[in-house]
Amino acid sequence: MRQFRFLFCFVFLLVAAPGPLHAQVEAPAAANKRLFDRTVDELNFRTMETVYDKSFTRNKFPVTLRSHQARKQFDGFGANTSLKKLFLNYNDVSERFKSRFGKGRTDLAEFEKQLNKLLIDKNFEFFIRVLPRDERVALIRSLQRAGKQASAQFNASEDPSPEDVAVDEAAVPPADVDAVPTTSAPVEDPAPQPERTETNSLASPTSAGRALDGAVQHDWVDYLTLLLAATSTLLLAYVITTVLPDLRARLDGLAEELEQQQPEASRPRKRPANSLPEDRYGDEDDPE
Repeated sequence: MRQFRFLFCFVFLLVAAPGPLHAQVEAPAAANKRLFDRTVDELNFRTMETVYDKSFTRNKFPVTLRSHQARKQFDGFGANTSLKKLFLNYNDVSERFKSRFGKGRTDLAEFEKQLNKLLIDKNFEFFIRVLPRDERVALIRSLQRAGKQASAQFNASEDPSPEDVAVDEAAVPPADVDAVPTTSAPVEDPAPQPERTETNSLASPTSAGRALDGAVQHDWVDYLTLLLAATSTLLLAYVITTVLPDLRARLDGLAEELEQQQPEASRPRKRPANSLPEDRYGDEDDPE
């Protein structure tokens, strides 16, 4: 019996000891890389789960599909082959997100930066565009909370000091502004859906400046407004130069005609324009 207990304790130590020993031996950089990969898988799973549950109200995305290979083998789309192709394409694209961390800088700032870049990636935005705006906002906030939880588990023992980071950034040569950035094509949507036009009251300054830089294009309304304004100006000039003088001449002629038709006795005598009225004050003061 004692030998059996001794053998059991020995086997238990052999099984349990490698875990803490491996945790102590593993470098912080490797542990952080594994943490980043697990976080990417979690973000991809939550994204696909939300889109799938919105597309299939009676089905739920299995909770076991938390890896790229498991999601690749999933075939719960029924007859909706277009959505299946969209999911498979995004599953392959999102797996490449893991390569964004682990090479070059591996500090906490880079860790958080690459996680945040996943949420503004054009493939991610294209994939979740089938969701209503409120659900897209809720999903992004949920993924941001998951990223903060992962950052709290980051091992920053080997991160450089802020002074060293400042020196390294100062030594970096300026970027080549003439270089053409390489961008990957967005995930193809087999069945594109029309997007709803939404007015964003908090437009970014970059988008506003980009809109002002573009050439102004005029539509038919602008040309019609210009034509009406020019026509109104011409009509006003015609009325002032032609219609009003002719109308005045007609009125003068009509007045003279009416004056000639009146009897001679009742017709008022015209006095010269430069003559003064006759002074009759003396007659009015005469008592007779």
